[in-house]
Amino acid sequence: MNTEKNIKTLIIKKPLKLDCGKTINNFPIAFETYGSLNENKDNAILVFHALTGDQFVTGLNPVTKKDGWWSFAVGPDKAIDTNKYFVICSNVIGGCMGSYGPSHKDPETQKTFGTDFPVITINDMVNAQYNLLEHFGIDKLFAITGGSMADKIHVCAAINFNQAIDINRCHGPNISDNWQYVILHGREFCH
Repeated sequence: MNTEKNIKTLIIKKPLKLDCGKTINNFPIAFETYGSLNENKDNAILVFHALTGDQFVTGLNPVTKKDGWWSFAVGPDKAIDTNKYFVICSNVIGGCMGSYGPSHKDPETQKTFGTDFPVITINDMVNAQYNLLEHFGIDKLFAITGGSMADKIHVCAAINFNQAIDINRCHGPNISDNWQYVILHGREFCH
């Protein structure tokens, strides 16, 4: 794990085949954690951010110096109680807060990707984020949550990694009946 400019990153060494056909490896996933993972590793909640969000769910964002985007809901004695739960949030690949994105260098040309960065899908984001569960040794999440784009990520994560995610513990403002949503719309977000 690296920390640069107060951003934690995990370098993913294994290859990840993107939906656009390109394969990436040795790429960073920026993340933040809150609370402590218990001995059984069964108290983890994975929080997904909105399109314009980042991994700084709560507390002071060290880059922007503003409160985290969900500070009202995540923290000690709040709805997602970090005294009880281990909260993980990563910046999605293609993001701009430390994860592999357009500001990184193309390993082939050594030039900044910019608009040449590969097309990233929700499915790619989910598959990249799953590496964090492996890093922490988490076999099954207690829950997943988030809003906006995160609702699409929930569905895809529940489909791709159903052994690690209980669909009944997928919480988001736009999902009223998780099973029905996955059955009717799930696959379109994953491919």
